[in-house]
Amino acid sequence: MHPDDALLADLRRIAAVVDGPPASVLAAARAAYLARDLDGELAMLTGDSRIAGDGAYEPVRTDPAPAQGHWLLSFEGGGVQVHMEVDEQCGRLRIIGQFAGASGDDYHLESAGTRRRIDVDSLGRFIVDDVAHGPIRLRCHAADGAPVTTVWVTI
Repeated sequence: MHPDDALLADLRRIAAVVDGPPASVLAAARAAYLARDLDGELAMLTGDSRIAGDGAYEPVRTDPAPAQGHWLLSFEGGGVQVHMEVDEQCGRLRIIGQFAGASGDDYHLESAGTRRRIDVDSLGRFIVDDVAHGPIRLRCHAADGAPVTTVWVTI
């Protein structure tokens, strides 16, 4: 160890406290960390039954009633399709859905600061109870093993 190493360490510590990184550098570092999974595919929202004129969902027997508290969402990308119904009961949400084109047993629902494992049956069907209102996204793997993540959607 060189005698100046201790002095240089002290100077680094002082510089970090007095003149830390600019806010733009911290924001860029956070963005880089959040984008660490760019090798994965992004599944885009292709249908939302609550968007008027979407055309992806047409009522079969009756007009959809917003008071019913449920709606349909579909995502597609990376060879994976996800179809799900969001149902509200007593202020909490229940998601019933199905993955098509996904494989493995690594399925997750991500929401504000949480990540929950999803149990998916052999047909790709799943139910997630007690979901809080707010932004969510789903993660899985395509048949070729590539990670697929849906875009964030607020439920």
